[in-house]
Amino acid sequence: MSLIIENGTLQVISTMGGGMVAGRPVPTTDTPGEPIPCNIKTNTSDRHGRAVDGVFKRTDYIVLIDTDAAQTFKAERVVLTDNRGQRMGTFRVQDIQHLDYVGAIQIALSHAD
Repeated sequence: MSLIIENGTLQVISTMGGGMVAGRPVPTTDTPGEPIPCNIKTNTSDRHGRAVDGVFKRTDYIVLIDTDAAQTFKAERVVLTDNRGQRMGTFRVQDIQHLDYVGAIQIALSHAD
């Protein structure tokens, strides 16, 4: 039983391809994975973020997913969609915390550059 109040979905972006074939570069392709139900909350605190290349980048969203949906979560980039099917954008994962006591995974996201 999920304790998460779902208000959207998260999709992990997998990067495929790339490299060289016959001395020519092969482009990579980004493929979104299966939608994972989640709770999306806008970050209102300036204390949540990470220093990237000497610049503090504030967290834009805090997302909770149920550990039943993803026992382990590893991703660099994700796509968020709200509960009305509107794509919110592509985001970079800043931090992942496993909240074992409540059976959830908390993910901090910032806009991908």
